[in-house]
Amino acid sequence: ESYEEKYAEGAIDLPDDLYAVTAIGTEHMWAGGYFGAIYRTTDGGKSWRKLNSLTDQSIYDIDFADEKNGWAVGRRGFVIHTTDGGDTWEPQVIPRKPAQHLFAITAIDSNTAWAVGDWGGRYFTADAGKTWQDRSFLLTEDHPSFKYLSDDELEAFERGDKLYDDIFLNDVFFVDQKLGWMAGEYGHIYRTEDGGETWARGQIVGTVSFDEIVFPQGEKKVPKERWEQIFAATKVLEQKPYLRIELEGLITAKELRERGDTFLADERADEIQKFLENEGINQDRIKIKNATPLDQEGVDMKAFADRKLSPVPALRIQVIETPFLFDVKFKDPDNGLIAGLGGVLLRSSDGGRTWNYLPSGSKQALFSGVFAESNLVVVGEKGVRRISDDDGATFSRLGDEDGK
Repeated sequence: ESYEEKYAEGAIDLPDDLYAVTAIGTEHMWAGGYFGAIYRTTDGGKSWRKLNSLTDQSIYDIDFADEKNGWAVGRRGFVIHTTDGGDTWEPQVIPRKPAQHLFAITAIDSNTAWAVGDWGGRYFTADAGKTWQDRSFLLTEDHPSFKYLSDDELEAFERGDKLYDDIFLNDVFFVDQKLGWMAGEYGHIYRTEDGGETWARGQIVGTVSFDEIVFPQGEKKVPKERWEQIFAATKVLEQKPYLRIELEGLITAKELRERGDTFLADERADEIQKFLENEGINQDRIKIKNATPLDQEGVDMKAFADRKLSPVPALRIQVIETPFLFDVKFKDPDNGLIAGLGGVLLRSSDGGRTWNYLPSGSKQALFSGVFAESNLVVVGEKGVRRISDDDGATFSRLGDEDGK
């Protein structure tokens, strides 16, 4: 069997897994998926024809600007482009080595597109893909992860090499030439008002907070009367696996005078971390904040100690919203919807500046959502299908859905 025969046009091949679909109007649609599969319908889905993509790479997303001009992207950073509705495809080159997976693309018009993917990947073209600009997220000296770089990575940074941020960007969406959004792992949501020249971080409005845990004066052990408080926090963290926490130990002025340092505050944070881990909370979800530096050369320790002072000996718990997000959609410049892992569903009514959780009623992953006239519809893992007719206040099962 020749390469051309292997990828020849034909009727839809049922074993193909399809990961993406896009439409122009009500008649023209394209779907892409496993092993380079691309299908097209020009009659609203009554019949489908398999197109010759000339690739065996999985296609993770496909989008068209009009009935003729479109792109498909996928595994190992491949990009293909068509100007005839998919009859023929041409490969394009993303300027990134080694190549990283591309998870989404949005075709703004026949010349302009954005693609996003692994390792902070953001790529832009304004000339129909003849050239792509690498606008990926990079590590800078003020990045929280910069202090963890290896010696080799630091040397590369000093040479001026690009060091890419380790985040997945799973989707990108524009409503016009200027206004767009991106979403990905760890709650990363970004918004642009200038066509991608600058991006601002969107804020997820949390619904969970924890009171400070108060310790006896001079003690680091968790007092027994505080155990129930920690057990309650543990239950919340178990129910919402997308939450992470930062622990910051605090000391009183009296403790600082008697001890002469701030290590007691760190010991309190260590004790709470051990307690939570013993209750089953993974250490990756717990971070100790503002720990006393072991190397204090050049550090203003008086100013540092002042920031650790509290009227009572305590530990502060800060909740960090880090849901894994798959899909972002907007029906107009103000109203947006994001679907994510663990039944997470977010809604914005201010153009993506802030996001609020919606009660999807599901613990399964939600892979995609859409505004369907006055309804919100989301779909996901194990056949989950939910619909809301009250702007997301409540959701009900759609059809014969079996998912939980």
